[in-house]
Amino acid sequence: MKLSQIKFFCAVVEHGTVAAAAKALNCVPSNITIRVRELESQLNVALFIRERNRLFVTPEGRLLYEKAGTLLALASETQQLFEGNQPSGSLNVGALDAVLSNHLPPHIANYRRARPRVRLNIHPGHSFALERRLVDGELDVIVSDGPIDHPLLASSIAFRESLMLITPKAIRRLSAEWYAEHELYVFGTSCYYRQLVDAWISRNQVTPRAVLEIESYPIMFACVAAGHGFAFVPASFFATYQRGYSVRAHQLDDIGSADTYFVWRKHQASALVPDFIDNCLPD
Repeated sequence: MKLSQIKFFCAVVEHGTVAAAAKALNCVPSNITIRVRELESQLNVALFIRERNRLFVTPEGRLLYEKAGTLLALASETQQLFEGNQPSGSLNVGALDAVLSNHLPPHIANYRRARPRVRLNIHPGHSFALERRLVDGELDVIVSDGPIDHPLLASSIAFRESLMLITPKAIRRLSAEWYAEHELYVFGTSCYYRQLVDAWISRNQVTPRAVLEIESYPIMFACVAAGHGFAFVPASFFATYQRGYSVRAHQLDDIGSADTYFVWRKHQASALVPDFIDNCLPD
C-alpha cells in the first residue's frame, strides 16, 4: 500500500468522481483509476460501487477513508520533521558518570535550547560497555575514555580529566604500611579507570588490605572520609564532593591520562552526530 494510492482514493471520495479528483490533483484521470484499482487489488475489497459514470463508496471504502485521514496527516507531519534548516531526529548518547555529572549538564541544556526538534536520549555506562554499544549500533555517540583505537571508531578530545588519590583528610604522607592497613575502593573491570588504578597499584607495589568494588563515587567518598580506606576519583568529582566529605586529594604524576573523548562510528551518515559534538565542545 502506497501513500499515493491512499491520497488518490481519498480525493475520489471527497470530490465524487475520478474526473473531479484528477482536476484537483492536477493529473490525468487514468492515473487515479489505476491507483485505486491497485489499492482494491491489494486489499482484496471493492472500495467503490461503479454504476455507469457514477461512484458510490462501499462500507469497506468508508472504513478505509476514516482511517486514511489519520494516515495522511501523520505522513505529512513526519515529512515536515525533516524540512527546513532545523535538525531533527532521535539521538542516543552514552557517557561516563563523571562526564554526565561534572561536564555535560550545561552543554546538554544549551543543546536542547538550540535543537528542540532532536529527541535526545542519555545513557550512562562504563567505558567498555559504552564502546560495545556504540559498535553494535545502540548508541550514536559516546563520551568516554580515549583516544579509542578501533577500526570502526573515531574520536576527538572532549574534556580534560585526571585521577586523584583520596584519603582521609588527616593523612598527609602515604606509605606501604598505611596502604596495607586500609581498603581500596574501585569500580568494576568494565571501567577504564580500573585499568589505570590496577596498573598503578602493580607498578608501585601497593598491597591494600582489601579491594572492594563500589560503583558509586558518593559511597567511596563516605567510606574514605570515615577512615576505612582510599580511592582514585576523577578530579572533577573531587571538586564537587570535597566540601561534603573530610578527605584529602593526592596528586599522582604516574597514573596516566583520564581525559575523555567524543567517540563515534567512522562511517556514520547522520549529521546529528558532528552537530552534537560541535554544540558540546568546551568553550
